[in-house]
Amino acid sequence: MRHLEIRNFGPVQYADIELGQVNIIIGMQSSGKSCVLKIACHCAWVEKRLELAQKTNGFEKGSAFIDLLASYYNMTGYIREDTYIGYETTHLKFHYDHSARTFSMQWKTSRWNYKRPKISYVPADRNLVAAIPGWSTLSLDENMLEFMASWDRARRFLKREDDFLGLGMTYLYDTMSNMDKIQLDNGQPLMLKEGSSGLQSLLPMYVHMDYLTEGQYDDDDSRSSYEQKEERRHLLSTIYSSLYKKKQQIPYEEIVSAEGLDYGFSEHRHAKRFREIYGKFVKTDHSEIFLEEPEDNLFPPTQCQFVNWILEALKKHNDLLFIATHSPYILNQVLKNSPDSLAVFFTHRSTVDRRKYCIRQLTEYEVREVYDDGVDMFFNFELYV
Repeated sequence: MRHLEIRNFGPVQYADIELGQVNIIIGMQSSGKSCVLKIACHCAWVEKRLELAQKTNGFEKGSAFIDLLASYYNMTGYIREDTYIGYETTHLKFHYDHSARTFSMQWKTSRWNYKRPKISYVPADRNLVAAIPGWSTLSLDENMLEFMASWDRARRFLKREDDFLGLGMTYLYDTMSNMDKIQLDNGQPLMLKEGSSGLQSLLPMYVHMDYLTEGQYDDDDSRSSYEQKEERRHLLSTIYSSLYKKKQQIPYEEIVSAEGLDYGFSEHRHAKRFREIYGKFVKTDHSEIFLEEPEDNLFPPTQCQFVNWILEALKKHNDLLFIATHSPYILNQVLKNSPDSLAVFFTHRSTVDRRKYCIRQLTEYEVREVYDDGVDMFFNFELYV
């Protein structure tokens, strides 16, 4: 369960939605799709920070919660005096009220069942990685810089993608020259920056998402910063103190060593559960991917091929996917494959203020109706308002 509520942020007047494993939001330009996508991503990241730190981690200080969101996505002008964001999962719930500058958080009983995700926002202007060789030295939005850094890690690890999406082309990363290359089915090599706009948009997205859904689990780079090590030690101590410290009696039957510290347990079942909880928090369990306009510059059949590929890739680790799109081909292909946990949202003008937009979630029946009856949602929003 993942519940998101937004009030008065940018063009969004009101949203009250339940996210599934696969989510898709459609609507006209400047109606709040990206706002919802970015806020959902930010809230997932905040939940991760709260769980790993096991404390409010500075979010309770004035407007820190909204300031981090606005800074990361360059959205300061979207904040209203009465902006409100609420978020709830099976592990915790929190909300931020900008009128009072307050952040409130509450743990749930399943707090320790949290599984660490890799959270990634994939922006629409991802083709910049091909167009701008020296991107790391440029002044770009934080989310774009982080995507580029993630793409760089993915390409260095994967190095090669043969016949990606069945397009008859192979992607190659040259570690010596730090260049991305395309090899056509006729053997002709091209630099990625020489490829079509569609390739420049598709490849960074495809390589990055292939790494997120599969490659990262084979990447054995386990280097940790001093801050990460200290965070893990704090996490271990919090888990032990909250769940087990009062239950242990000397002499201990079992000692668990982690992060250079020893933890004593008088019962094996407690030691086993301690290892399980800590393992879920330290090791990446799945990815949560927030993808903006995957159709950018892509031929419609290629859009469908990409959707088929990513929906299949998600199954390996039960990854979460949230797409914002203008493409009926993307929407219809998602509906056609119809994952068990699918959520479809659309934006529509507010009846109170025509300059603002609300987000409506289709029911399961309406989702089936749209697909079975061939309803073109892009021209028939009013049927469901």
